[in-house]
Amino acid sequence: MHRFFVTPESVSGNMVLIDKEQSHHILKVLRLKPGDYLELFDGQGNVFSCRLSRQENGGVLAEIQNKVYHANEPAVRVVLAQGIARGEKMDYLIQKAVEIGVSAIVPFVSERTVVVLDQNKSQRKNDRWKKIAREACKQSRRNIIPEISPVILWPQLLSSLQDKRAVIFYEEEENIRLRQILAGWKDDLKTRSITIIVGSEGGFTPDEIQMAKDRNISVAGLGSRILRTETAGLAAASIILYEGGDLG
Repeated sequence: MHRFFVTPESVSGNMVLIDKEQSHHILKVLRLKPGDYLELFDGQGNVFSCRLSRQENGGVLAEIQNKVYHANEPAVRVVLAQGIARGEKMDYLIQKAVEIGVSAIVPFVSERTVVVLDQNKSQRKNDRWKKIAREACKQSRRNIIPEISPVILWPQLLSSLQDKRAVIFYEEEENIRLRQILAGWKDDLKTRSITIIVGSEGGFTPDEIQMAKDRNISVAGLGSRILRTETAGLAAASIILYEGGDLG
């Protein structure tokens, strides 16, 4: 069954108004007709089995036949704090992070971040990333859309992590690995969120690592090979979700 995202506001009683862009895809590309069925989700865990009714206000109205709440979220809440990567790398990692089960993504700018965003560009990027997250949920049959936070600066990120469980990945850290950090957290792995912090292409400066340590943020390596920025967070999140029983 074809599946589409709708906002909670588009649901009124037993009817749902599908937006113009998706309605065009439904009618002109998929060539569905009144009476055909499709699945809708609102990004908050609600899933609707619907029957197409008629066109209205540039969109398509669908009649709800059945509604269920099915969150299907991981037991472990993983937040990915990601240094903004160049070009399509950021799009890729957001898409894949949503697919594997990351609960929220916090883009940030640190000293070695190459991408420069003014307020307008930052908002446009954020809107794009949110759309990518919605599409990833649509494809992966995930029913709650992860939050994509506005872009913040490194000091703001550190302040937001006060008294929270977090680990920063640093290629110069040779003694402590993620598995050792997780071993110390295993007793309450499913009751507290974990923030994983990954730098952009240039990584972190020694001063930034020290700032993280001063905030009691764990510092760890991911292995003997250096991973790209678009790979490191996905690898770390997959390991944590595996340990929490969600992947594998």
